[in-house]
Amino acid sequence: MMNKGANLSDDHHVMRHVPWSRLIKDEADNVVGFYSQAFALRPNEESLSVNWLEYFGSDRKTNIRDSVLDFRRTFKVGKKSAFGIASVNKIKDTCSATAGLKVRVVYEPSKKNPAHSSIRHLPREDLTLLDALAADAFSELVKNSDV
Repeated sequence: MMNKGANLSDDHHVMRHVPWSRLIKDEADNVVGFYSQAFALRPNEESLSVNWLEYFGSDRKTNIRDSVLDFRRTFKVGKKSAFGIASVNKIKDTCSATAGLKVRVVYEPSKKNPAHSSIRHLPREDLTLLDALAADAFSELVKNSDV
C-alpha cells in the first residue's frame, strides 16, 4: 500500500463530497452539476479533502460505493448531497491550464477514513479556477441517494 504523503498516480481518481446547497439544480430540482464553491478551501483548510477511489481496489462500482460509505462514517452526509469524481491528471491539467498552478494530490489517510487524500497548493479565492474544477475536472456526479 502507498505511504502517507505520497502522490497519487495520474491515472487514479478522487471523490469529493458536495452538500445539497452547493449543487446546481434545474427547475425540477434535478441535480445537474456543482457550484464552484464546492471546491473552495475553508478558512482553516490548507488543502481540499477528497477520497482516493483506487484505494478500495480495481472495481469502479465497488470503489465508488466503498468511498461513499467511508464519507458517511467520517461525517454527516445529507441524503440529497452528491459526490464529484475527477481523475488526478484532469485536476492537475485543469489547475495548470487555468491558473498556471502545479498542484499535488496526495494520500493522507486518517483512522476514520483510510482512503482520505488531499489536493494541495490550491489558492483560496481564484473563482476562475474553482469554476473550471467544478465544470471540467469533477465531471462525474454520483448522488448520495443512488449508493
